[in-house]
Amino acid sequence: MATSGGAAVPFPRSSRRDEQRAQTRSDLLDAAAQVFAERGYHAASVDLVAEAAGYTKGAVYSNFDSKEELFLELLDRRMEDSIAGIEQLLFARAAEERADLFTGEHPEVEIVDRDWFLLETEFLLYAARNEQVRSRVQARQRTIHDRVTELLRRHLAELGVPADRLDADHFTRILTAVATGLARASLADPIEARHIGDLMAEVGAALVHRAQHPET
Repeated sequence: MATSGGAAVPFPRSSRRDEQRAQTRSDLLDAAAQVFAERGYHAASVDLVAEAAGYTKGAVYSNFDSKEELFLELLDRRMEDSIAGIEQLLFARAAEERADLFTGEHPEVEIVDRDWFLLETEFLLYAARNEQVRSRVQARQRTIHDRVTELLRRHLAELGVPADRLDADHFTRILTAVATGLARASLADPIEARHIGDLMAEVGAALVHRAQHPET
């Protein structure tokens, strides 16, 4: 309840309902993150998510049409948080120092979260056999690619790299391929995960150097 000129003014009922619904969705997504990470996509269930969140199964279905819908929204939330966090860290320091965020024994930015990479890989294999889900995953991947490309385009511009010598879209695809390939290898051999940031930095530096010094 708010006050106006000393008089109590009740909040609109619809506003309270919207707040409660938003809180419920947030609680369910938090619980889903825990359940999916612990059990994997297929072994997780709507019942387990509801139980972990302290809600009924009906509450899950009143907010999400299916387990797929819940998982995709969870991935979208993680994507937004991850990209926003990386953007803030990247552009808080000089362009020449940004690679240091991803390198070393304990990098400030972890390229791959093993549990979540495994979970997303499991869901990707599922989506590959489900046309409707596959189209949504494809759209999500393109969105991620475009968002990362914009960050790298800004980064390259601040490094003084001419756009006609190193295309940001191409740069993103190369770095993504390096990260994804090593992340997959690390599922069987966790030691490989230690090299992801260092190799991405090396590849990125080599491409930037070639663009800045085409004569060498």
